[in-house]
Amino acid sequence: MNQTELLALVDQYHITDKRLLRARAELARSPNEQTEREFRKQALRYFSSLAHEARAHLAQVDRRLDDVYQRQYNLHAERAVAERRLQGALELTRALEDKA
Repeated sequence: MNQTELLALVDQYHITDKRLLRARAELARSPNEQTEREFRKQALRYFSSLAHEARAHLAQVDRRLDDVYQRQYNLHAERAVAERRLQGALELTRALEDKA
């Protein structure tokens, strides 16, 4: 990926990391091989860390979703049992009322 494309990608993010901002500013002031290499190094460090944090967050959210899905499954099963009990009780009360 060329420098212009890379800068356009990075500039889509709100960057607050001082080292990356400094490397970005230096590259804009003095575009040469060394400043580009430093910018790429800092961007790789920053976005690798960002990816690591995002993976950890996704794993945490997935665990929470699994818990929610399990609770939902259990509640559906519990509801089905309660519904069967209600239907059985209603049938029995109707049968008893018919005999009375």
